[in-house]
Amino acid sequence: MRKSLLAVALAFAFPTAFAQSSVTLYGIVDVGVENLDIGNESATRLMSGISQGSRWGLRGTEVLGGGYSAIFTLESRFSIETGSMTNNDSLYWCRLAGSTAPAVCPGVTLVTPLPAALAPAVVGGMNAVNNALLQAVTTVNSSGALFDRQSWAGLVTPYGAIIAGRQYTPGYEILNKFNVLADMTSLQFGQAYTTPQIRANNALQYRAELKGFTLSLMYSFGGSEGNRSERATPPTDGDDFMGGNVQYVTSNWGVGAGYNRTNVVPYATQAAGTPEKKTGLETINVGGWVGFGNFKVYAQWMNRQNDNPILTPGDIQNLIVSTGGNLTAITNILGGLQLGPQDMDLMRGFAGPTDSDAYHLGASWTLGNHVLYGAYNYGKDSARSAWATEDASASHFGAAYFYNFSRRTALYAVAAFMKNSDQARVSLSSAGYTTGWTTGAGEDARAFQLGMRHAF
Repeated sequence: MRKSLLAVALAFAFPTAFAQSSVTLYGIVDVGVENLDIGNESATRLMSGISQGSRWGLRGTEVLGGGYSAIFTLESRFSIETGSMTNNDSLYWCRLAGSTAPAVCPGVTLVTPLPAALAPAVVGGMNAVNNALLQAVTTVNSSGALFDRQSWAGLVTPYGAIIAGRQYTPGYEILNKFNVLADMTSLQFGQAYTTPQIRANNALQYRAELKGFTLSLMYSFGGSEGNRSERATPPTDGDDFMGGNVQYVTSNWGVGAGYNRTNVVPYATQAAGTPEKKTGLETINVGGWVGFGNFKVYAQWMNRQNDNPILTPGDIQNLIVSTGGNLTAITNILGGLQLGPQDMDLMRGFAGPTDSDAYHLGASWTLGNHVLYGAYNYGKDSARSAWATEDASASHFGAAYFYNFSRRTALYAVAAFMKNSDQARVSLSSAGYTTGWTTGAGEDARAFQLGMRHAF
């Protein structure tokens, strides 16, 4: 049962002014045990956010009359095993998490030849920088924001709603809504082969919902996961975002399509003193589901294209050479880039372009309190760079079982498998955290998960 504690208190204190207002406290507490194998490394550990990310939030509505309402949502995250709002549960990037050994990223080599005396140090620096980038983009809420998951306010009108703040992007909404497990567990479709821009900072959304139809149009004035502020130097729209989706959902079937596009200012144009705005990651996804009583079938396709990554392999080599490997200088330069997970070649685990397609087929069967899920996903990236010399493909499949004690509390068990081919080294991430990459290209991953989820 949702607890509108603040709304009740306000109603007693000001019964007339707040008679049509409500503020709801809500949340999810999710915790379990995971056994994860990523090639040459494995771990058994207690994890928060396996089924859904642990969170708490405030949601408010005031009916203004005439078809108008004021609304807001403020939603925070936490890891139940540590209490932290920030986490990075990756097991491996280009070295084991927590290790001080030199990073070795599969596929990372010199882009242009260097003198023999200089080459080993530069290659070592390139691996270290790439490892640091992977660590940065897998850190959840690196800025430590209190309301990292969502923070927005809006006005509902008879002609649609206008919503302003940090919000889920239109493409990500379609990704979640039209796959059988949404964002739940290591079997979800949301993995390295589908990663879009998940949230947009400083965003305005127009949203209309009528008789099963939904239309969403969004524009963001910029900001990344690490740096939430808009880009301050020209081109000031170099980190802006735009997207949209359209959906139609009935009681027994639904379809939807989404589009996301990010602007970027590639590092090479900045280093040359002529910063230039270019199109970064573009995603298109189309999905649907159909129900047959207690049985539902889901399908989705997603295309991801990024011909202008913020950093390329050549940029990283030039960065090492031009700074003489100075750690402070490199850190300052990288810290000024509006870099996000969607700016990396995530299937291979290094900087570079993206050109991928992914497919999802899933089904669920509900029998009383029991729900059984099955899914098969496939992703392939055919982009090429100095490091991406082969395709990267992954087959991802498994099953999940949920037992619902009530509408609020469930136990679950999951078995998920990732079969990597060629240069792919995709690991298995879950709802509230990422797990990094496998220890080598073409090495497989496997996750067994057992946990409990409670909603309030």
